[in-house]
Amino acid sequence: MIDASIGARRFPKPIPFGWFSIGRERDLPAGVRDGDDVHAFQAVGRELVAWHDGGAYRVADAFCPHLGAHLGVGGRVDDGCIVCPFHEWTFDGSGANASIPYAERTNAKAQLRMYPTDARDGHVRFWYHPDPVMPPAWEIPTLIDEAMVHCGSAEWTVRSAWQEMAENSIDMAHFVSIHGSAEMGEVGSVDGDGPIRKVVNITKYTTAQGVIDGQLKVEMYGPGTSVTRFELFGKINLLSTTTPIDDQHCIIRMDFFHGGDDTSASISEPFAAEVERQFEQDVPIWENKRFVESPALAPNEKPITDFRRWASQFYA
Repeated sequence: MIDASIGARRFPKPIPFGWFSIGRERDLPAGVRDGDDVHAFQAVGRELVAWHDGGAYRVADAFCPHLGAHLGVGGRVDDGCIVCPFHEWTFDGSGANASIPYAERTNAKAQLRMYPTDARDGHVRFWYHPDPVMPPAWEIPTLIDEAMVHCGSAEWTVRSAWQEMAENSIDMAHFVSIHGSAEMGEVGSVDGDGPIRKVVNITKYTTAQGVIDGQLKVEMYGPGTSVTRFELFGKINLLSTTTPIDDQHCIIRMDFFHGGDDTSASISEPFAAEVERQFEQDVPIWENKRFVESPALAPNEKPITDFRRWASQFYA
């Protein structure tokens, strides 16, 4: 008989803290965007709800502190407040009890746990830390220039942890063995020991003129958001978000943008298709591998050790 706990031990670290996408704003139901409805979702091992209070998106724990009803199942938004479907207690954007329909006073103990939010680059994000009093430790700036043209999206749910997947970006050897690259690239410059890390990878591209060097500039903003900037024959940006559902599953969302010129537009579709192809080649590896705490590395694989040192700061 297979031990059902085996999978849980494949990656021994907890859910990281950071900014995580609840989804693309355009994909949220119209009622949520308009401030009339509630969006229920699962992330960071919790049941959560999101709504728009007329000024900003709000994210909170899903269960009413009164008697535990799920605010996202039958709940609604009224004048910017989320309304519990059970007894119609309301909670404002700070999580405080705003009204009780059958009482003259509110209940100060009835407080929703709220999560700071931010909306930019087409995504709605929330800040998660297991300690509810910990404020955001960094911010994510606007990463996609307004001149860039959206040219594709993709989304997967993968049974793996964010660190296992993110480590691929500096594992140069697997691009040859898994993805069929002509030659092994190398990790170039690395900038940043804090939550924001910028890496320039020297990659090998097979062209009609032979194998040539190109650069991939990868910017990581904690465990939840990265942007990869590709400039060779044109300009392509890949915005990628990773949201832990629980300690074994993540949702990965990718959005592709080209520079707006004819050359960039012409390569955008095959570029996106190749990225998606390579990602899907990696999925069976991620979903069946086990994290090796002290790996036996080749001499040129020191970037893996450096990446793991950087990633360790996101576990409380």
